[in-house]
Amino acid sequence: MANKRNFKKMVRCVCGEIAGQCIYTKNFIDGIDGDKMDDIICDVAMLQVRTIDRVSVSFDRNMKSFSGNAREYRKAREIYFKKCYEGIKKEFMASLNEVVSRMNALIPQEVRDANKAAMKK
Repeated sequence: MANKRNFKKMVRCVCGEIAGQCIYTKNFIDGIDGDKMDDIICDVAMLQVRTIDRVSVSFDRNMKSFSGNAREYRKAREIYFKKCYEGIKKEFMASLNEVVSRMNALIPQEVRDANKAAMKK
């Protein structure tokens, strides 16, 4: 990951796109339970807030534990941040997959069949 700012932008973009798709689906596809879709939209918003809050992590600024060696400090700091962001991204993607599966479960079967037929053409 290049930096925190780009990661936060990506999270906002993905969550906004999913929320937009939920709103579109709720308003334009018949047979969708609006209350359940509203719950999904709220969950996506909370996922966005939680993920962005977790991005701001800090590393111990005390170099004494590294014997004053700046190279060791930078290496340990890089490893620490890499592990943190990999964990955050993994949890974010797992939560997104769960939200998308809940969205797909709300779509009526006849709409799914019509979509599959349209994709085969």
